[in-house]
Amino acid sequence: MPINEYGMNSDYVSYFSIEEYVDKIKLLPRLLAHLESTNRSFDDYMKNLSRYDEEYIINYWIYLLYEELRSSQRIEGMKFNEKELADKEIFFESLEINHKRIHELHNFATDGELEPTFEYRRHEVNVSRFTSDGKEEIFWRGSNACDVNRFMNDFIKLYKKGGTSLIFSNPFLVSGLMHLIFLRIHPYMDGNGRTSRIIHNIKFTESINKLYGTRLKLSPLNLSQSILVNKITYTKRIDNIYFDLDHDTNESINMWFNFILDMADEQIFSSSQKLDYMDDSHLISNVENKKVSGMRLSRLR
Repeated sequence: MPINEYGMNSDYVSYFSIEEYVDKIKLLPRLLAHLESTNRSFDDYMKNLSRYDEEYIINYWIYLLYEELRSSQRIEGMKFNEKELADKEIFFESLEINHKRIHELHNFATDGELEPTFEYRRHEVNVSRFTSDGKEEIFWRGSNACDVNRFMNDFIKLYKKGGTSLIFSNPFLVSGLMHLIFLRIHPYMDGNGRTSRIIHNIKFTESINKLYGTRLKLSPLNLSQSILVNKITYTKRIDNIYFDLDHDTNESINMWFNFILDMADEQIFSSSQKLDYMDDSHLISNVENKKVSGMRLSRLR
């Protein structure tokens, strides 16, 4: 049995309606206050970007993308091979999400570790760790392998859902929701965390485009550097959420959203500071050193 004081989903999760699960979420007043503050800070950050040359901004976002990929790998304790980055097609060539695209993103995230796959897992999976005496400490179990495809069909429908509700119209909330739901479905045997963070960034970018009337292909804000520093809290916020329709999980989901806003606050401040201190020559040098300068800028706008 799981060694987990919260007892979150100790059994494999059978299919249920994800839309019904999301409809139960009620945003709490303290979260709404935090969201308003983060929205203001991000709006100031976007306005600040208008002071810089377009090519500079694009190079800066490529630089941030590299840092995002590197940090996302380190969250999972994996190495990041920067020499291979130039040989890969950049995953932000499209903001569209479908099953094929999700498989492509997963293959991108796990390149060199796993054989490329274009299907979801067929076996059960635990989110766990092994203790010093070799025992498996299970925190929670993924969705039933036989239900993964149904869950992922629901996930894509949810991802494409529009509407005016705050959860689906606010970039921080909707990207955080997609991040969480993907992780709790756990559609692959490995690489779920890294794939979920890519999907988070893509959804955030899509939502920013709708909000600001832009046509960005790169996210103007990345969270993995802050998540890496706060990895213990990150995993705790995920572990503490029941993924079913039987429990009241509203408080825990609000804490997850609040964590995402905390990470955004840190990165808004950090990104603003970097913009002020990095001149063109330093930035371009960093981009070239990361071997991403060959990416065609026209594909990123």
